[in-house]
Amino acid sequence: MVLPHRPNGKFYIITNDLGARVESLRTLGLKTPDADDHLFVSFHDETKRLIAGYLPDVQVISYDMRSLAEQVWMEAIKLQGTIKDAVVISTCVELASSRRGHILEANRVFDEHGKMIGLGPRPGNTSLQSQINGVSAVVNGSPVVLAEDGAFTGDTIVTLLRLFKKRRVTVSVVVVGICFPGAKEAIEKEFDGKICVISEIDHPYEWMPDHDFIPFAPNCGRVFGGSFGEEILPHYTHESFSYCFPYVLPFGDPVEWASIPKEHAPNFSAFCLEQSLSLFRRLDEMNGKKIRMIDLLGSTPRVSAPMTKGSNQLPNVDGPISDFLAEVIHEF
Repeated sequence: MVLPHRPNGKFYIITNDLGARVESLRTLGLKTPDADDHLFVSFHDETKRLIAGYLPDVQVISYDMRSLAEQVWMEAIKLQGTIKDAVVISTCVELASSRRGHILEANRVFDEHGKMIGLGPRPGNTSLQSQINGVSAVVNGSPVVLAEDGAFTGDTIVTLLRLFKKRRVTVSVVVVGICFPGAKEAIEKEFDGKICVISEIDHPYEWMPDHDFIPFAPNCGRVFGGSFGEEILPHYTHESFSYCFPYVLPFGDPVEWASIPKEHAPNFSAFCLEQSLSLFRRLDEMNGKKIRMIDLLGSTPRVSAPMTKGSNQLPNVDGPISDFLAEVIHEF
């Protein structure tokens, strides 16, 4: 699918998977709203409406992440069938299958100022080098179909291609869900195989997953970490909690990171914080107790504690999440 040409405007892409992320907490024994609950649908619709109002010259387009993942997966499986003994590998949880594909738990890691350090493991997983070694052993010389939900700059895919090459893993095809022109060019410079794109964005402005706006949502925000020897790893508390910078004030930078106009950043952040508080009060009610970080430990994807960009002070997350959010809103 190619979005229409817009000579006088650009596209702001919002991928919708907050409901699915929260529903995944059921694996911890928690009760949650369904992924298609009105709470998530209304949040996504209102987020889209607000951003469209902030950026009148930009067309805001939303994608259902599950639907997009299914399209990418179908294409990857189809291509796998044309390549003898091919194996599907992906960093996108929605695209992985224990029966037909393998997950590489990788994402970008950032310093205390929210600046990217490099590619490392998702919180709760082994080092990226260890995972690559594991993939190499599983693949055992077979060709790989690399399937990804999207590529904004292409840096992650390029890094993975280089890591695979070092381990003599042959990538035959790259399948990308949402792909931006600059990303495709970057991949083509590194990779001379086939690139299959589900949806090309002709005039990109921004791409944001809606879960990045909701503190304490699984996989929310930029993961905080550092370099340890040759590895890049997330930082953890002694209880094994990871930290992140959500894409809203007072934690992260919605202006630089999410292209929200500066004059609207406070109101947009307040809206997202209120939505996060409503979500966790709902979870409190459904579970008959106030949910704490310890109740979310071990989730897949992980829930990271929100911290403030540029601050040396780590948050106290021992208390109930809803109380923490209410205090942040009051002070904000």
